[in-house]
Amino acid sequence: MLDADGARPLYLQLYDGLREMILSGALPGGMRIPSSRVLSESLGVSRFTVVTALDQLVAEGYLNSARGSGTYVETVPRRQQGKSSTSGGSDGAVLDRFEKLLSRRGKALTWRNSLTLNDGSQLLHMATPDHRLFPVDIWSRLTKEVYAQGDFRIVNYREILRPSLLEEQIARHIAVSRGIRCEPEEVVTTLGAHHAVTLLAELLLDPGDTVAFEEPGMAAIRSIFQSAGCRIEPMHVDASGPDPHTVASRDVKIAFVTAAKQQPMTIAMPMKRKLEMLHWAADRGTLIIEDDLGSEFRYLGGPIPPLKALDQAGQVIYIGAFSMTLLQSLRVGYMIMPRALADRCRRLIQVRYRALPQFTEQIVGRLIEDGHYVRHLHRMRRIYARRQNRLMHILRSDFADIFEPPEFASGFYNLCYFKDQSVDEDAVLIRCRNNNLGVEQLSYYFADRKSPRKALLVGFAASTEDEIELGMTLLRRCVAPT
Repeated sequence: MLDADGARPLYLQLYDGLREMILSGALPGGMRIPSSRVLSESLGVSRFTVVTALDQLVAEGYLNSARGSGTYVETVPRRQQGKSSTSGGSDGAVLDRFEKLLSRRGKALTWRNSLTLNDGSQLLHMATPDHRLFPVDIWSRLTKEVYAQGDFRIVNYREILRPSLLEEQIARHIAVSRGIRCEPEEVVTTLGAHHAVTLLAELLLDPGDTVAFEEPGMAAIRSIFQSAGCRIEPMHVDASGPDPHTVASRDVKIAFVTAAKQQPMTIAMPMKRKLEMLHWAADRGTLIIEDDLGSEFRYLGGPIPPLKALDQAGQVIYIGAFSMTLLQSLRVGYMIMPRALADRCRRLIQVRYRALPQFTEQIVGRLIEDGHYVRHLHRMRRIYARRQNRLMHILRSDFADIFEPPEFASGFYNLCYFKDQSVDEDAVLIRCRNNNLGVEQLSYYFADRKSPRKALLVGFAASTEDEIELGMTLLRRCVAPT
């Protein structure tokens, strides 16, 4: 039945109907289709509608039009029925069937089952900046200026033989902001930190290689190494951060650390531990990957220098990103590595990814070059510091019976340990999700999803002070339901 008032054009409705009848066998192969005039009269539509539908079916091979003798249905195999409700299969059976098709790498990369969304809509989100602070006016002006330059080479793939403007500006900026001295040729731009780790896994690791990984640590990064077929050795985190001496194996090719702000424990690695880490790596010929996630936002005292700033022997590959300082959806990150490795990495990018668009690189490069980026960072730090102060005040005054007294931390969240360690952490998180709260449980970051102490990661950066007030009121109901 054709619907003249439907949103889909009549010729497509007719096409859909005839196609379905051919695939189901209702119109058998060899059957002659009535003429376009007969069909138009019987269906009450224009002849143009019928001809258009029939021509499309002929073009796709469902019909065969023989000049002078008419249009016939082609003999085509009947459509295969899927093993779903039409064949009586349960949803679980269908899922099991496709689960068996997954590779080991696919299973390792699709493990995530967190109840926290990362779309920025949740209150108290622990892993999202406030995108409302993004300098839209400046970005728009720079976009117009870059486009107005008329150099349309920037819309093509990047030339990898020389550093881009962004790589040059990162080398200058990182020397001042993080104390890392490097040449632009040692900077490689990426599509964010996760893309950087994926590149390094492809470039440096073979199945069976050993990777020392923080425990607890970032589960999404751990899964990248697991998907590469690597053996993961836990590097346990204590009061000074990840301790390399807890790694059982001596044959460690890569060690992944977050030194300036350990994720999720928010610990800043002291100088003694940093030097121990470097000596440990040098003794084993281990390469260190340092992710400097969230280090730009420290609210008490000056910035903590990264491990890379002490690296004199090219042992450390440094990963940074603009996802927490600009926009996550921009997907702009970078690595700093020995030049020989950087050259190889650029070749890999050219073959596999065609990474960061030159247009975006130009705009972010200009943002840094013109001083806008540093001013934006200073503004964000001031705002986030006020928000953390507000969160700390509420935690200490209204949650003293629920959480242990929290400490000031860098980054976007505070780690809040439950006083009652018998609390049902999963039930709390489900209630938080139902109340649009973006908190996370500490156990999520452990390899076995079991934390020795139960705690929540409560965010403040992405919420205004009023939103923090509202979020904490809701959190109180979730952790202490009546």
